[in-house]
Amino acid sequence: MATRQPVQQSWTPAVLVIVLALVIAVPTVAIEVGFRRMATDGRAEQARAEADVTRFTQAYADAVVADGDLAPTDDRLAAVAEGARVQVREVRRLPDLTVIVYGEALFSGMYSVSRSDVCYRVTFHDLGTAAAGSVAERLADCPPPVPGPTPS
Repeated sequence: MATRQPVQQSWTPAVLVIVLALVIAVPTVAIEVGFRRMATDGRAEQARAEADVTRFTQAYADAVVADGDLAPTDDRLAAVAEGARVQVREVRRLPDLTVIVYGEALFSGMYSVSRSDVCYRVTFHDLGTAAAGSVAERLADCPPPVPGPTPS
């Protein structure tokens, strides 16, 4: 009776499959990690840009309070805003002086430079006195600019 010889299998196909899987998986994972890192960096840049607008708004509020004027005119409020890198969108005087200010800051996004538009409602109290102050509240949406008087 003849004895059976065991069949030797080659490891080459298995090794090729493993190498092929690594060649596909490693770059795919690297690309995904890169995209996630860029998205995280973009969100951090946007947060920094919004923090800049918050500082500009606070500087505007502090400048109006430091001005010491009991009832600043719209022109004066706009001039102070220009120096603080924000724009006045709306002014209400009753019951307290309330100003809607708009600020924008640029930041680099994933593929281009983006812009962050932020609006705040700044309410002033006790202007012209030692107890003068302000409260800034971020608005969810920016109202459209109120058209001013047009020169004739």
